[in-house]
Amino acid sequence: MGLSNRNITDFNREYEFKLWLREEEELRKPRKGAVVKSILFYGFLLAMVTAAFFFSNTQGGKQIGPFAYNNVLSESMQSVYPKGSLVVSWAVKSVDELSAGLADGTDIVFLKEDGQIVVHRIIEIMDNYEDSGLTAFRTQGVENDLPDSWVTYAGNVVGKVIWHLPYLGGVLAFIADNLLWVILSIVVIFSIIALLRFVFGKEDTPQSADGIVNNQQAEREKQ
Repeated sequence: MGLSNRNITDFNREYEFKLWLREEEELRKPRKGAVVKSILFYGFLLAMVTAAFFFSNTQGGKQIGPFAYNNVLSESMQSVYPKGSLVVSWAVKSVDELSAGLADGTDIVFLKEDGQIVVHRIIEIMDNYEDSGLTAFRTQGVENDLPDSWVTYAGNVVGKVIWHLPYLGGVLAFIADNLLWVILSIVVIFSIIALLRFVFGKEDTPQSADGIVNNQQAEREKQ
């Protein structure tokens, strides 16, 4: 016995509906890759906001444990540490330890007499500077033509630069200075994304199997 065109159409609709149900079930199952990406993304945002909360664009920067964190504010070391870089230095506790670990060509973070934090390179070490009994360092920015006009005593050295990441210091400083606005912006952006997904994310649902059966009965009654 052959199938009419109407029966074939109803069969195709029912098949499409079952296929759609199967696809929906698969989509609702949590995917490991998507979960991992979401965790990494939201973890990154949380880490950035948290880091910015503890980091500030102040002259003294921040010190956590044996490490000091500073934002490069000038271009005197641009080819080595671009302006806005996050510089991490090993903040030694004693002058003896500091002097033993430094040499010509070492990049250091130090405190000027006016309270400004500077990242420059040692070009000369002077023991017993001017018979003071203190160790002092002559420093210079690699982009500067002349050495610094001041000397830096060992007691004013914050630490020896061990690592840096370009532009991260500027980003953290901006977030720290505008923390409330950044948080509000993130909330607004995610709210808009959620709204757009809710409005445009729904696909047209195929006619259900019950609807197909009801249509078949209605057509038979007409005959």
